[in-house]
Amino acid sequence: MDEKPVTQADVVIAGGSLVGALTGLMLAQQRPDWRIVVCEPRAEGPPADKRIIALAAASAKRLQSLGALDGIDTTPIKHIHISDRGFSGAAELHAEHERVEALGRVVSAAELVNNLYLSCQKQPNLNWLSGVRLELLEQQQDQVELTLDNAQKLQTKLLIGADGQNSLVREQLELKSDTYDYGQFGCIATLDMKQPLDGWAFERFTEAGPIALLPMQNSQASLVWSFTEKQREAAEQWSDTEFLHRCQQAFGYRAGLFTGVSKRVFYPLILRRAKRSTHHRSVIIGNASHALHPIAGQGFNLGLRDTEVLCEVLATTDDPGNFRVLQGYEQNRERDYQAIIKLTDGLVRGFSNHYLPTVVGRNSALMLLQHCSPLKSAFARLTMGMQP
Repeated sequence: MDEKPVTQADVVIAGGSLVGALTGLMLAQQRPDWRIVVCEPRAEGPPADKRIIALAAASAKRLQSLGALDGIDTTPIKHIHISDRGFSGAAELHAEHERVEALGRVVSAAELVNNLYLSCQKQPNLNWLSGVRLELLEQQQDQVELTLDNAQKLQTKLLIGADGQNSLVREQLELKSDTYDYGQFGCIATLDMKQPLDGWAFERFTEAGPIALLPMQNSQASLVWSFTEKQREAAEQWSDTEFLHRCQQAFGYRAGLFTGVSKRVFYPLILRRAKRSTHHRSVIIGNASHALHPIAGQGFNLGLRDTEVLCEVLATTDDPGNFRVLQGYEQNRERDYQAIIKLTDGLVRGFSNHYLPTVVGRNSALMLLQHCSPLKSAFARLTMGMQP
């Protein structure tokens, strides 16, 4: 799509990664009468994203309906095994027990965001501005005036900040956040497996930190391993052989033998939640609003539901920046935020120590989850992004 100079827009989205591109696509399709602008700092295409994402069942269904998964090899998650290494507590979730085809699907973030980007290019009412970022914003009564780093100015009725954890929109709006540093670092990599996982995903809590394995094509698995800062400093120095040995030692052999590992990427793990996600004619969504520990793989799924609800409340309004519309969005999202943040934060804190009463309590909880069908179903549906 040729980029055209734009001075007036109904909606401007800062950030063209997963949540920003998805929001642009859904709004452009839903409101053909609106002019949508996406400002993405990367000059060529969407941002590079090395993550492998676990899509909740509801998220996968929504993306499939948009055609966003067309041409992408996704791997179904049929079973989830949760365990505490060295202790008896364990629980399993199965798609067939929940009467669904899959509990979720595993997808390459890079392939997904590229599909979303290509779909955005086909929308006649969407302008994708590449190689530009928001520099300044000025809130006025009936619009927000934006100054980009190429000196271009835009006026918009609604500004959506989808610009990630280090959100400039959140900073400029002076939206305060509650932040908790877990003192942990996540390590993401792809493992080669002697045998495929056959639809099994694992969440394994170990003395070296939680280890998650997601099934992938071609007898591979996506690894997310959490370390303390001291452990991370040592792990960065490990050779591939030593990394595989230590990972196997920490995880065990339930998933089979690890035979190879890709380049590893380490990043700090924090919990952040903005105290407010809306301001005058402005809203922040996705990681700009909330950043979660990767345990249980809920981050992008929560951001996707931000997009869904925001598009839902904007569907029938004449003014996308209307105060009551944005207030309705924020109130609507509160329950979901509380449930998912409580789930992920509780798992991290509950399984990150070996204090005996905590060990007994968490293993009792895992055994209760395994043997109480209504509780298991409620937990499964929460992780699938569905109403219990």
